[in-house]
Amino acid sequence: MKSTILFNQVLTIVVLGAALVMAGCSGDEGKESIPVSFLTLSETEIELEVGDIHVLECIVSPYNADNQRIIWSTSHKSVATVKDGVVTAVKAGNAIVTAMADDNGKTAKCTVTVTGDGGNAGGNNNDGGEESDIDMDSAVNLSWSGTANCYIVSKTGVYKFKSVKGNGNTSVGAVSKVEVLWETFGTSVSPEPGELVSAVSFRDGYIVFQCHKIFYEGNAVVAAKDADGNILWSWHLWFTDAPQSQRYNDAGTMMDRNLGATSAEPGAVGALGLLYQWGRKDPFLGSSSIMRNTTAKSTIAWPSEVSSDSSNGTIAYATANPTTFIVGNDSNYDWYYTGSSSTDDTRWTASDKAKSIYDPCPLGWRVPDGGDNGIWSKAGFDDTTYDNTNRGISFSISSPSKTWYPASGYRNYYDGSLSSVGYGGFYWSASPNDDTAYSLGFGYTGSVDPSLSTYRAYGQSVRCLQE
Repeated sequence: MKSTILFNQVLTIVVLGAALVMAGCSGDEGKESIPVSFLTLSETEIELEVGDIHVLECIVSPYNADNQRIIWSTSHKSVATVKDGVVTAVKAGNAIVTAMADDNGKTAKCTVTVTGDGGNAGGNNNDGGEESDIDMDSAVNLSWSGTANCYIVSKTGVYKFKSVKGNGNTSVGAVSKVEVLWETFGTSVSPEPGELVSAVSFRDGYIVFQCHKIFYEGNAVVAAKDADGNILWSWHLWFTDAPQSQRYNDAGTMMDRNLGATSAEPGAVGALGLLYQWGRKDPFLGSSSIMRNTTAKSTIAWPSEVSSDSSNGTIAYATANPTTFIVGNDSNYDWYYTGSSSTDDTRWTASDKAKSIYDPCPLGWRVPDGGDNGIWSKAGFDDTTYDNTNRGISFSISSPSKTWYPASGYRNYYDGSLSSVGYGGFYWSASPNDDTAYSLGFGYTGSVDPSLSTYRAYGQSVRCLQE
């Protein structure tokens, strides 16, 4: 019989965070926060030629606002990009560049008109139904040394990987076409379809795709389908600079960032990454803010969650429906349905077993061990100081530098909603604990639990362990 104590354990850290939100505190010794009143850009309209670079200045009012972080975005990255106010004209067209206050969402906008002949940066063959003009011989083989459910791409180019199930060699079946299911920058601005992945196709046992001629950081999922349009398998494409390794004392080596993160820097939205249900290979979107439960934008409208039952709570259903969140059932609070409190422990595996075909980590990495013998316990994770500005904790247990763990929150097991972003961080291990699984959990008070028992239907962060 399921104990309600376990559920309370999972929420202990984040309930305090929810109380803080309701109280409207800043966390700085009771000092009243000074919010942003408005933003002013140096120009509201600019005209550029293809290739031009222009710097927009953003003035925050009042000058002494506590949080002066500005989030820049553009309505059409294929026309004009922006980073820290630096606008680059890409091709002829119009775009709106927006500066948004991280504090409270106040915005200022500038209309950008780009003229000149910049050519087309590449079309999108998302349905995979047509042969593209990509030279197969020029494609970089991402699976040359092994296969995975996730592949890291760090520069533009043409790529391919074997159409096999996860970390094995079993074919996914008769592939009729390949589609891009979704793309995201992990921010409040959605990509245009094809800005991350274009010209996807299936050839000679490989999934082939093109990374946009202008490299954008973000995430995408592509799927192989049969002749009836059913999804046979799907893969996560992670567009980021190559993640670095960090040694956790003598406990093991971990990535410097969350799975799906495009940054390892404290306070960066890109450090939040993606969220996973235990034992599923496919990710769900995290937040577009380090302190608000605001789901990042993507190229699709995500389907509604479904209840875990004998039809929906299966690996076959999860594989065929990689964008659908499966809420926990009343028997074991797992998305995987057994009709009783028992559950399956082989979906993800600890390091004493071969890497599961459902493990979401890239080649050479895996979901880490947890519990008393897990990496976080052995490395000495303990109560520490919470960074209230950057919303997370810098642990001093790695070399050559500290390792940043953002409070990326979680997705609720009962409805898939995003919760506790900025107030709690929850990181899956591959280690089961009866019908729950072990996690690393921490809260804004600085409390840390390296062996937190968590219902498996939650959507949580993953930090990969080097194999």
